[in-house]
Amino acid sequence: MNAVKNRLGEDQIRKEKVVKPLWAFPWEYRESFLIAFGLVVTGLLLQISIGKEVEAFKYPFNVILMGGFAVLTILIHILFKTNPIIKWLRSVPASISSIVALLVLVSIMGTIPQANFTQGVEKDIFGFSHMTTSWTFLITMLFFLTTLGFTTVNRIFPFRFKNVGFILNHLGLWIAVVAGTMGAGDLQRLSMDLYEGQPEWRAYNEKGQIVEMPIAFKLNNFLMEEFTPKLAIVNNEEGKLVEGQNSMVIIEKGNQYEHAGWEIKVEDYLYESVRVSVGNYQPVNEEGAAPAAKVSVTNLSTGEKVEGWVSCGSFRRQYEAMRLNNDFSLVMTTPEPKKYASDVTVFTHEGTQSEERIEVNYPLEVDGWNVYQLSYDSNYGRWSKLSVVELVRDPWLPVVYIGIFMMLFGAVEIMWTGYQEKK
Repeated sequence: MNAVKNRLGEDQIRKEKVVKPLWAFPWEYRESFLIAFGLVVTGLLLQISIGKEVEAFKYPFNVILMGGFAVLTILIHILFKTNPIIKWLRSVPASISSIVALLVLVSIMGTIPQANFTQGVEKDIFGFSHMTTSWTFLITMLFFLTTLGFTTVNRIFPFRFKNVGFILNHLGLWIAVVAGTMGAGDLQRLSMDLYEGQPEWRAYNEKGQIVEMPIAFKLNNFLMEEFTPKLAIVNNEEGKLVEGQNSMVIIEKGNQYEHAGWEIKVEDYLYESVRVSVGNYQPVNEEGAAPAAKVSVTNLSTGEKVEGWVSCGSFRRQYEAMRLNNDFSLVMTTPEPKKYASDVTVFTHEGTQSEERIEVNYPLEVDGWNVYQLSYDSNYGRWSKLSVVELVRDPWLPVVYIGIFMMLFGAVEIMWTGYQEKK
C-alpha cells in the first residue's frame, strides 16, 4: 500500500515538473515577448537596409486601408475564431507584449530629439531620430493594433450589454490610434511670411515648396511686449559673462547691488532713448529708440568709482558698454520678448474679411486651419515688419476626439457598473 502511494506521489511530482515546450499552443508570455522582439528586430533590419522613411498614406488611400484593416479583422475573427494563432492575438500575453514593445519605442522617441520637431537634428540609420516614420515603429504599431482589434471584436461578436464599457474603451483607443497614425499623411503644416501692409496667400512647406492657400492675410501691425533688460559684467578679452550671485540683475531705477567685487547702482533708466552726445541720453519716441541706463559702479577693493551710460542698442542705435577697468566692462543685455502678436486682416475664399489678432499660444481658427504666431525678424525686434505664422490643418483630429470621448464614456460605464454591483 505504501509502495502504491509512493508511486502516485512520484508521478504527481513528475507531472508538476513537466514544462510546456516552446512554441507549443497555447502561446503564453515567452512566445509573445519573443515574437514582439522579433518584430522589432525585423523593423530595425528593414530600416537599416531600406534607409528611407515610411511615406504616410493620404486620402483616400488611408481611408481604404483603415476600412480594409477593420473589415479584415472582423472576417478573420468570424471565420477563424478557434484558430490557435487568432486566439493568441486576442490573449493577454499578446496584448502585454505589444504594449511593452510600443512603450520601449515611445521611450526612445522621448529621449532622442526627433528630426520632425527639432531643427538641426539629422536622421540616423536606425530610425530613432524619426521614430514615427520608421519601419520599426510601423511594424510594432501594426502588431499593437492587431491585438487590440481582435480583443475588441471578440467582445463585440456576440454582443452582450455587459461588455459595453469594455468595447467603448478598446474601440475608442483603436479609433484614436488609427486616426492619429494613418491620418498623419493628411496633416498639413505650412509657414507664411507676412510683411506689413502686403496681402499674402502663399505659404511654404518644410521643403520650401510654395502652396497657394484658400485664405489670405494682411499684416496691419506687429506687437511685442519685452522684459526689462538686465545688467551684467563681462570679461573684456573673452567676452564671457562673469558668473556668480547677481550676475544678471533686472534694471530698475534706484536699484543697488554687489557683484564680483563691484557695487552697482542704477541712477536712471530710459526705456526709449537716443544718445544726443557722448555720455548723454535723452528720452525719445521713435522707431529704433533703445533702452539706456545711467549707472555708477564702485570697486569695493580700491574705492574707485566709475559713472556713465550703458545701452543694448537696436537695429538703428549702437550699443554702449561701460569699461570698468582693463579686464571687465558693464553691459546691458538685449530685452527678451515677453509676448508678441500680429494684428491682421483675414480674407477668405468666400469673399469675407475680418480683423483678427494672432498671438503666441492663442491660435486663430479660419476655415479649418489653425494659425499660430511663429516668429518675427529678430534683427528688428519689436519694430519688425515681418511676422511669420504657421498654418496647421488636421482633418483627422475630430476622429481622434471621437475615440477619446468613447474611452471616457467607457470608463464611466465601467465605474458605474462596478458601483451598481457593489450595492
